[in-house]
Amino acid sequence: MGSVLFSLSSKCLDKLAVLLEEEIMMTLSVRKEIRKLHDYLKYFDSIHEDADARAMEHREMTGIWWGDVKDVMYDVDDIIDLLRAHSQKQRCCDLRMLSRFAQLQFDHMIARKIKGVNERLVEIQKNRDMFLPPGLYPQAQAPQTNGVDSRHLAASVDEIHVVGAEIKEATDSMVEMIVGYGHQSRISVYGIVGMGGIGKTTLAQKIYNDRRIRERFHQVLIWLSISQSIAENDLLKEAIEKAGGQCNQHKSKDQLVQILLHSISGKSVFLVLDNVTNPDVWIDLLRSPMERCLDAHVLVTTRSGHVLSQMNAVHVKEMHRLKDADGLELLMKRSFRTKDEVNVFSDIGAKIVKKCDGLPLAIKVIGGVLSSRSSKEEWERILERRWSIDGLPEELEGALYLSYSDLHPQLKQCFLCCALLPQNFDIHRDVTYWWIAEGFVKEEGSGPIHNIAEDYYHELIKRNLLQARPEYVDKGVSTMHDLLRQLGQFLKRNEAIFMNEKRVGSAVDEIPSIEEKKRLRCLIVLHHDTCRSVKRDIFRKLVHLRILVLRGAGLESIPASVGYLALLRLLDLSYNEIKELPGSIGNLTSLGCLSVFGCTKLAALPTSLMRLTTISFLKIGNTGLAQVPKGIENFKQMDNLRSVFQNGTDGFRLDELRALSMIRRLWVIRLETAIPPTEPILCDKGYLKELGLRCTMGKEANCRTHYPDSKVKRIEEIYESFCPPPSLSYVFIDGFPGCMFPTWLSSEPQNKLPNLAHMHFNDCISCPKLPPAGQLPFLQVLHVKGADAVVNIGAELLGNSIPSGTHTTAFPKLELLEILDMYNWQNWSLSMDTLFEKTQQQSLMPCLTRLRLINCPKLRALPDHLHRVVNLQRIQIEGADSLQEIVNHPGVVWLKVKNNKSLRNISNLPKLRLLLAQDCQELQQAENLSSLKALYVVDCPMEQILWKCFPIEQQSTIVRVVTTGAHGQDIYPLESVFH
Repeated sequence: MGSVLFSLSSKCLDKLAVLLEEEIMMTLSVRKEIRKLHDYLKYFDSIHEDADARAMEHREMTGIWWGDVKDVMYDVDDIIDLLRAHSQKQRCCDLRMLSRFAQLQFDHMIARKIKGVNERLVEIQKNRDMFLPPGLYPQAQAPQTNGVDSRHLAASVDEIHVVGAEIKEATDSMVEMIVGYGHQSRISVYGIVGMGGIGKTTLAQKIYNDRRIRERFHQVLIWLSISQSIAENDLLKEAIEKAGGQCNQHKSKDQLVQILLHSISGKSVFLVLDNVTNPDVWIDLLRSPMERCLDAHVLVTTRSGHVLSQMNAVHVKEMHRLKDADGLELLMKRSFRTKDEVNVFSDIGAKIVKKCDGLPLAIKVIGGVLSSRSSKEEWERILERRWSIDGLPEELEGALYLSYSDLHPQLKQCFLCCALLPQNFDIHRDVTYWWIAEGFVKEEGSGPIHNIAEDYYHELIKRNLLQARPEYVDKGVSTMHDLLRQLGQFLKRNEAIFMNEKRVGSAVDEIPSIEEKKRLRCLIVLHHDTCRSVKRDIFRKLVHLRILVLRGAGLESIPASVGYLALLRLLDLSYNEIKELPGSIGNLTSLGCLSVFGCTKLAALPTSLMRLTTISFLKIGNTGLAQVPKGIENFKQMDNLRSVFQNGTDGFRLDELRALSMIRRLWVIRLETAIPPTEPILCDKGYLKELGLRCTMGKEANCRTHYPDSKVKRIEEIYESFCPPPSLSYVFIDGFPGCMFPTWLSSEPQNKLPNLAHMHFNDCISCPKLPPAGQLPFLQVLHVKGADAVVNIGAELLGNSIPSGTHTTAFPKLELLEILDMYNWQNWSLSMDTLFEKTQQQSLMPCLTRLRLINCPKLRALPDHLHRVVNLQRIQIEGADSLQEIVNHPGVVWLKVKNNKSLRNISNLPKLRLLLAQDCQELQQAENLSSLKALYVVDCPMEQILWKCFPIEQQSTIVRVVTTGAHGQDIYPLESVFH
């Protein structure tokens, strides 16, 4: 509560200061009351940073007082936002239309509200000594916080596995038991039990991925994460998908059970049920279909031994805390200590590990706290800090609470916001717009507030409070550990309503007691697709809403009463069946974010929307819109504009983009219908980070959209005119029909776009050469798909205009290279001899770890110089029909080959540990795969010949799984270059 109060009071003070400085039309009485309010709020701004803990220690005494303070602070926030919304309305509308009487009426109402708040604040101050223990409110002083400095944000590392011998021993023991367990019964249940954060899921993952399990249960392996809110049908659909089956989205429960039965009947199945809190998910839902298996082994993780006894587990593994030495090793890794620093910090580190009580999650999050502390004195202060508060559940005490309390007030609010999202929900970087809408992000300097918000997002990842998904090199998608989510929900328990959206009624207004929550500020309904409508006047009663998310709710209409939400800042209506938006949306003068993405029946946007100059996020892709209204240029605060397009001369035009000086992320589609602008569009947009440009283009090679030469020339002019600034980090070129990429990509991009980190080219069907990307100093991801005209890739990709010097590197930061659906590509060379002097030292892709080549049927060979890419570890090659061999890759540890008709030889991969081969008709030779531990072969007729290539002494050490009859279906979908 203390952090919420401090955050609110600080935010309100900042807002009031701005109001008093701005030339907002108000009477003297209103301005006088605002000055009083500003002075009163300074009192609350002196709160201790540990007021959360102090208040909870005396919660019986302080509960009433804290509740009063919270209520009045939210009222202050509402009043300030009403003033700003009224001011914005004055700007949007013709001032002559607002009568003097109406203005005086509004001022009188506001003055009365502020006066009432001021009187309540005086009363609260008087009651302080009655309710609060001494010392909770000291003399005013600046709170000591750990701010987010974007200049010193360290990139988070990949997930570091739990260290220690115990988990390896536990893995081996349980795997041997599962694999060797006799078949006294058709179904065997095994359990892993322990408190939250102790490593149950980590152990289950190691068992699930063990090569012996993969060999024994190669037919069907299923992993299901069990959240309390997941619906039975969704769980069945996920099980069917993991078992290799298919189901329609609208099947009934009984139909889904039958599909699951068909998918697993007569097969050996290994099923993991992670985080089970109620045995009914097994007893009433999954046990019956599993009885139709040849045999089923079920591994269950839970915090309750009672759950396992109800499921009749044949063996239970109880998880124990990490040993001190293992915990210290994990702490040092998570706090990014060097080998030399380990000796310096080991003594104090050992004390911190003891205080973490051997919990791996606790050690990881405290490591995130310590990663920004560089001295022993700072570590000592962390050890001496308060590690818990009274009333906190035991499993949430210690390092988990400390990792939260160490955040500055704004970042605490952002963490709590993420904790309210459903379990197993991917947290996208766009969550930052929710934070801004709630007022959690503190503006600093003159730069975009959205940059600050993204710094907050990456700080939570750095501190291990969010876990980045490995598929996303830029960490744009993350998840939250269940225990951290519980901590956030406990701390937020008196300020949020938790509802299982799968069990609410058939309409949004039937959500229990929703209309009674008249002070509700945030309402989120996700993927509850049985709704059809919203009660006509419901929004008249929810006028305090700041955030309204009705995503995937099946809504066919939005009532006009939405226009009463004068304080609404974020409206997400994505994936609904709505055909139109009410004109009253133009009354939402506080609105900053609007998304109608995926509303395929939406035919038009109301023109009233274009007068909302506060809009900073607009997402209108994948809709039925025929035209975007003119007026985008009015959105001076626009930060993120998705899928805008020009169609004809009456609506939006590309020239309007020049007015968006704050734009950071921009996607423009249907460029084939646009008119070339008269001047460059984006060259002076210094904040631009992401640019997506798309023409409509058939996705399949045999149904490409081909434009006449005159139209192609015009499209080339349009692409050229965008001319992005040097700040650009992401570029997406989709469906470009021209023969040459725009000069800002094709001519020395390292000088024009030096900060590019992600380049994506999709369906650029007529360009015979790719841009010279090799000298881009920060490029991390290069993705090329559907470049039909490319026959050769050679030195031109590595760079041009390369300066002479003693050492030159091609693709110095590239981590992921993906080339897909290149149906005419034949030759690939990485030779740099024609680019550099022979005296120059040459380095090729020193950071590349992952390579994907999919559907490149004419590619004859991998480049000879690929063996110089010493850090390349994971390769996936599918649909390369002309490729005959994969040889001489010294660092590769993981290789997946599928549907490569001519592939005969895989040799000289000395570090290769896992090989997956499927539908490779000619594969028959393998040499010098001395580290191979697991070989999975699916529908490869020469498998016996291939197996004989391995020395007899090595054969006994390799797990060999041979499968036939897959008919092209991916047997191991969870195995990819990203995991």
